[in-house]
Amino acid sequence: MRKVVTSASTFLWKKPERNNVLDKIEEQPKEELHTFLEAKDTMRLYEESLVDSEVTYGTVVEVVSEENGWSQVIVLDQSSDKNAKGYPGFIPTKYLSVQANEYNQNEEQVAVIFPKTELYLEGTKRSLAFGTVLELLEETKEDYLVNTPEGKGYLTKETTQKTKSYRGKSLATRMVDLAEQFMGLPYVWAGTSGCGFDCSGFMYSLHRVNGVLIPRDTPEQAAAGKHLAYKDAKPGDLLLFAYEQGKGEIHHVGMYVGNDEMIHSHTPGSKVMKSKISGSKYETELIVVSRYWE
Repeated sequence: MRKVVTSASTFLWKKPERNNVLDKIEEQPKEELHTFLEAKDTMRLYEESLVDSEVTYGTVVEVVSEENGWSQVIVLDQSSDKNAKGYPGFIPTKYLSVQANEYNQNEEQVAVIFPKTELYLEGTKRSLAFGTVLELLEETKEDYLVNTPEGKGYLTKETTQKTKSYRGKSLATRMVDLAEQFMGLPYVWAGTSGCGFDCSGFMYSLHRVNGVLIPRDTPEQAAAGKHLAYKDAKPGDLLLFAYEQGKGEIHHVGMYVGNDEMIHSHTPGSKVMKSKISGSKYETELIVVSRYWE
């Protein structure tokens, strides 16, 4: 059975178990973005290894089983070596609804490209985060009419874009421009939304809002794509890094922005920033340059 996410976003939990961060999330309405989480909460996600990813409003998942208020799911548009169909994990069942047969049948989609925006539904509105992608139904001069788990709604063109339309810019240039609006945003382990990213979630979402689905995690991001030498890197390329001067486990990814710099969601407890490659630890750890935008 397939269902659709009805909360603004939800983490993909490793285990169907209660914990303090989940308790705090469930104190808030499901329409609330995760901006209410504090640094101690997001560090807990990392230190206690509670979550693997994040799933935004309107995302379709395949439900494997349901028990005790939890759904074991596979996120179909987050490819992973963990499962051939997508990224596996657990989501509280109350954040999912039965998918209507006609939902998400149109290939034209609209993505939120600001840190957050408002979705206007009949008689109400709700906040959506960067990284949210919804089915396009119609286009007016000012708005996009989209299909949502709660029926038809409107998104302003000012804060969104069609996933295959880059407004005159190349995909690579568009991704770099979108990334730079998040400078200083605190790191969130497993995050894929404008409320906070981990390193690979940042890269995943920058591609997804532009209609390109890449693997969710760093090892798979390193393995796929077109591989290049660093001297041939261009803005929009992914730079992947491994421990032990490039011989160990792949642990980090950033996006090349030119001038020997990358933008990246740095590390737990840190933030989105730009870093030089040459002369830094990243120079010795760089293992592959991977391009997805051609």
